[in-house]
Amino acid sequence: MKGLPLKNTGMLLRFILRQDRIRIPVWILSLSLLSFMTAQSFKELYPTKESREAIAETMMNPAMTAMLGKAYGIDNYTYGAMFAHEMLLFTAMVVAVMSILLTARHTRAEEEDGRIEMIRALPAGRMANLGAAHFSLILTSFILAIVIGLGLYALQIESMDLNGSLLYGQLLR
Repeated sequence: MKGLPLKNTGMLLRFILRQDRIRIPVWILSLSLLSFMTAQSFKELYPTKESREAIAETMMNPAMTAMLGKAYGIDNYTYGAMFAHEMLLFTAMVVAVMSILLTARHTRAEEEDGRIEMIRALPAGRMANLGAAHFSLILTSFILAIVIGLGLYALQIESMDLNGSLLYGQLLR
């Protein structure tokens, strides 16, 4: 038993995924819909090149630079550059909150409820619960990245190609 710290991690991973069969899809769906609706709204908010140039001027403001970081693609501010620049930080913060809540649910909360002791009484490795929680989070992040990347590409917004959309989704992981 000492040599197998991750023994039965797969079994615990299936249990965690079954336990979160509603929670994980709700997170993925809500974050994806938020991204899709925001990307779609940029076409209506900034329909002309002049309106995109005006928002590009705003992005060069020191306050916006402090909040969103240094602007990129400012000389030709397309919908893709605008979306990535304005939404990446906020979406990444929500993904971080999702990750923290899911991790705490399957590590600290189970320890407080006494479920860890029951798991350790079974033929499971010492790190099996932590490994399963980690793998479930990796799987959730991977699915989120693919769904957001392919969904942004499916919107067929000018300057949001497949590579850029998948890169945006990958950066959220």
